[in-house]
Amino acid sequence: MKAILFLLILFSLIALPVLGELTDADLNQIRLIVKEEVKSEITASEERIKEYIDLKIANVDDEIKKNNSEIGAIRSQINVFIGIPLAIITLLFAWRALRDRANDKQIQALIAENENLKHQQTITP
Repeated sequence: MKAILFLLILFSLIALPVLGELTDADLNQIRLIVKEEVKSEITASEERIKEYIDLKIANVDDEIKKNNSEIGAIRSQINVFIGIPLAIITLLFAWRALRDRANDKQIQALIAENENLKHQQTITP
């Protein structure tokens, strides 16, 4: 019987704190603590996200600068590949025009000579 009484008292002492209820003040303190913890976690998370985004933006900017320099190099190569044939074509047209002028001068000289000969033939029959 002593053992049962002892165990009954022991279990009652163990279960006694269960009867203690939380007051509104206790609940408000718990809410404040939870809010502060959540707020600090949210702030830390936002800072990590901002750092991550800034890092990604910096990487994208570096890639854009790299691509712009590559595009500039490609444009200069394209200008060379387009410019050289255009210069050659222009020189060929200029050379042909000069050749045509020389031929025109020879033709005009021959026509003039032919006219002179015709004129001489008509004068001396």
